[in-house]
Amino acid sequence: MIPFPLFARASFGVLRRRAGSGRAVLLAAAVALAGPVSAQDDGLTEGGIAVIQAPEGDSTLDVGGYMSLAPQALPSDPATLAAPEARGPAGMPPVVVELFTAQGCSSCPPADALVAALADRPDILPLAWHVDYWDYLGWADDFARPEHTARQQAYAEVAGEHGVYTPQIVVDGQDTLITVQRATLVALIDEHAARPPAVSVTASGQDGQYVIDLMPRAAIPGGVSVTLIRYADHRSVTIRAGENRGRTVDYANIVLGAETLHQWDARTPLRLTVTPGAQPDGRFPPGTRHAILAQQSLPGALPGPILAAVRLD
Repeated sequence: MIPFPLFARASFGVLRRRAGSGRAVLLAAAVALAGPVSAQDDGLTEGGIAVIQAPEGDSTLDVGGYMSLAPQALPSDPATLAAPEARGPAGMPPVVVELFTAQGCSSCPPADALVAALADRPDILPLAWHVDYWDYLGWADDFARPEHTARQQAYAEVAGEHGVYTPQIVVDGQDTLITVQRATLVALIDEHAARPPAVSVTASGQDGQYVIDLMPRAAIPGGVSVTLIRYADHRSVTIRAGENRGRTVDYANIVLGAETLHQWDARTPLRLTVTPGAQPDGRFPPGTRHAILAQQSLPGALPGPILAAVRLD
């Protein structure tokens, strides 16, 4: 892993990631913030991306004592699979918008508000990863985790970036928005929504147990990491120290935990039965929500494009 000594506020533009190349290309200059995206904004159009093989047999794997995973065989005929879970008229999985943010970052509240405005959209899955490297400024972010910082650093390594910064938005694990740019974010979401799926994904659940079906539609070099994301849909925090002292900030879709369920070679269909359960230490409170990400694995265990996503509740 390349060290990342540089922590900085975001500058401008969009970086297009080239998986495995260690390079990034600047695509667009900064666009002035035009206000938060509303549910009535027609700029976020429908469309999407979707992906994913499992070990033989039906044994149950216990992970961490609070989640079970049961790989099962799937029908080989795609026609026997359930229709994709709806994400609007196109019936496609949501575009994943990841925000790297911190309660101690004075530049972050506008980005927090912008991404929170997307939380109720069925065609978009925003996820807020709180990082810990601004805690030294006098306010420890109680949502921050070192593994969130490690995820951001891994994205930076893939893109060939020399540092990490907040706020930073990553769309479908591929494109980086490094300022709070409503218009550019809308354009990126629109672009990703229009791409044909590499994988289809469906989920059905009852009594806290979910069956996830993944079907590959294209070759995926390196395979796919299937990850369970646990998140809180809303929290309001009054910040009492640091750069945002005295501010009350509303956060949405705050990542509380991420667990890799399976490394899949994406050559045959996959069915997973997942029971999220409860974390023994109370880290995941009542009302915790869950989603599945299917993300291409790059050399060095680095994160590649997010090929499919589905909300479980």
